[in-house]
Amino acid sequence: MFKSAYRLFTLATLLIAFSNCQPQKPEIEEKTAPVFRYKKEQHHFSKASEGCKTDSNECAIVAMNYPQFKEEGAVFARINDSILHYVKASLTFEDEKLNNDMDLDALGNRFIQDYNEYSAEAKTRAEEDNSELFITPWNIETDGAVIFESPKAVSIRLDEYAYTGGAHPNSNTSLFVFNTSTGKPIRLKDLLKNQAKLERLVEQKFRETHELAPNANLNDKGFFWEGKFQLPANIGIVAEGMLFFYNSYEIAAYAVGPTGFVLSWEELGTSIDTNKLK
Repeated sequence: MFKSAYRLFTLATLLIAFSNCQPQKPEIEEKTAPVFRYKKEQHHFSKASEGCKTDSNECAIVAMNYPQFKEEGAVFARINDSILHYVKASLTFEDEKLNNDMDLDALGNRFIQDYNEYSAEAKTRAEEDNSELFITPWNIETDGAVIFESPKAVSIRLDEYAYTGGAHPNSNTSLFVFNTSTGKPIRLKDLLKNQAKLERLVEQKFRETHELAPNANLNDKGFFWEGKFQLPANIGIVAEGMLFFYNSYEIAAYAVGPTGFVLSWEELGTSIDTNKLK
């Protein structure tokens, strides 16, 4: 009895000692590719009319949220100026040329002043006509973000929303791609290697997005009033690939809304020159 127990104890001791002598398998640390980032910050600008303090129906609001890079040098200064230019453009009149001396604060003040004049005229008219006073609030909002960063390019998205009376508000998305060596915009034409192939790929994705048959007539379905498919003027870059975006009214009635989709790098294949982007 004692010998059997001793033998079992000795065997267990040897097994433990043997296992401790085995070389330890090295722990493999899973590494992921580092995400490229530039130094940047969000800038915020807002203004509101005096009426906003007491009456939300007699109120004008300007709210801007947009990115600015904190990298040194003329290149990123140029990119920042371009972003700010488009932000300020949302506060200008349709046919107005934006001058460099127009700063955001002055444009915001002008928007508020225009609203105050509209409000005062509405009150005078209602008093003179002995009619019910009807005043609608105005607002312009811009929300921007950096949606892609690489050593070669950055892509910016600006979403704009505006209501200054009328049947419905207006919204618009603007996409930009900038070369980080020059600060200049990168256009779709700068990236094209096979335009015919890209048009086929984008049209196929467009039809899939709207659940249209490959042979469906686009004009009959309410798209592209001239009946011919067109690439969007609005393109951006995201990590997964290229973002194509059509704003409301651009290719269909307002009720259809905007259309946006991404073609992955694999789907794009050799139709564009990705070496200029990443």
